[in-house]
Amino acid sequence: MKKIILIIAIIAAGLFCNPLNAQKAKFGHVDYAGIIEVMPETDSAQVAVKQLKADLEAEAGVMQQEFQTKYEDFSQKQATYSPAVAKVKQKELEDMYQRLQAFAEGAQSQIQAKQQELLAPVQEKVLNAIKEVAKAENYTYIFDISTVAYGWDSTDLTDKVKAKLGVK
Repeated sequence: MKKIILIIAIIAAGLFCNPLNAQKAKFGHVDYAGIIEVMPETDSAQVAVKQLKADLEAEAGVMQQEFQTKYEDFSQKQATYSPAVAKVKQKELEDMYQRLQAFAEGAQSQIQAKQQELLAPVQEKVLNAIKEVAKAENYTYIFDISTVAYGWDSTDLTDKVKAKLGVK
């Protein structure tokens, strides 16, 4: 049984590694990030993300200012507080600081989610254009140039994909 599996594996490897089969494969590459960057939808997505970021930074600024004010007030009046009141005030400041930290983390996640949401249709559009170019010109594989360390006998299809999308 093991010999049969080994023979089948050798035959299959021979079929896939056959130089005649390798010659039939066409390889291409694109600058995916470069295409995304020149898409008009990317600009509007970036504007929306920048606006969200500015709004969240403003809200964080208000929270930071409130924390700073309460901290300075606590620092100035700490000597006049009883130990119990000082402990309560200190706990309020710690809680406020933790809320500020949680807000900052949540804001970062919110910005990333918004960016992904807005860029998803652009990415899908680019991928569809890549697929159309690949099918029209009989390419077996099209790679993103940012993930390829070395390419031999590969055609740059970036301009063709851009033309398909109507961008320069």
